[in-house]
Amino acid sequence: MNKKALEIGMKEANFKNPSGLASRGQLSTSYDLTILTLHSSFNFIISKILTEKQYHFHIKGPQSRDIMIKTTVRNDFLNNFYTVIGGKTGTLGYIKNLSVLIFEDNQLYVVTALGATGNRFHQVRLILDQALGKPINEPIQVKSYNVIKYPTIPEHLLKHVHLNSLLAKDDDVKSAPASLTKLLTLLTALDYPLPLNQEVEILNCDIVEDGLNPLHVGDILTIEDILHLMLLSSSNIAANMLARFVEETYLR
Repeated sequence: MNKKALEIGMKEANFKNPSGLASRGQLSTSYDLTILTLHSSFNFIISKILTEKQYHFHIKGPQSRDIMIKTTVRNDFLNNFYTVIGGKTGTLGYIKNLSVLIFEDNQLYVVTALGATGNRFHQVRLILDQALGKPINEPIQVKSYNVIKYPTIPEHLLKHVHLNSLLAKDDDVKSAPASLTKLLTLLTALDYPLPLNQEVEILNCDIVEDGLNPLHVGDILTIEDILHLMLLSSSNIAANMLARFVEETYLR
């Protein structure tokens, strides 16, 4: 993961686990996470899932069942002002992060907010309003943020440049990335030829805190299910499953 982070042009690379759960020293910056979201959008599989609102699938195993999950990147308030293409939330205790692709006036933007107070979607709206020169009538309450225009230069050249920000605050200050880490886990895994229909069973070693997703040891999911769980409902267990599958299949 850390090698991949440097490869795509992130300035810092200190990721400790695939899920983004709290780990001493696992920190990133809003600039780096903007770069991560940008490169994630270049990947067809990731970008396709990021634009989906929900996903239905069937879990095999002793507790066979049908599941429907919804994206955590949904907020009618923000959509009243801007077209949200997709993105990723990150929550860790009181830490509220968000990195999104937003379309406005024929231009795509990447906005990343780390450590938002209150509604993170409202804060992103204020950030983009200010970046576009629109008046705002309240202070932005975010510890660190970054806004860039979607670049037109080729992807393979991006790692050699520092993209100019339309607006930024403390975008080089390190903070917990939380579940935005899952984007890096996916980018790293997708360097390998993942068989999307391959079934994977949840093992004891995969189980971690995962409040939004009732997954159990013995559940059998496809790789495609795992990718959706990671990106839409931000499953920590699914992130561990994918990392284990890649290690067992390609790195041993």
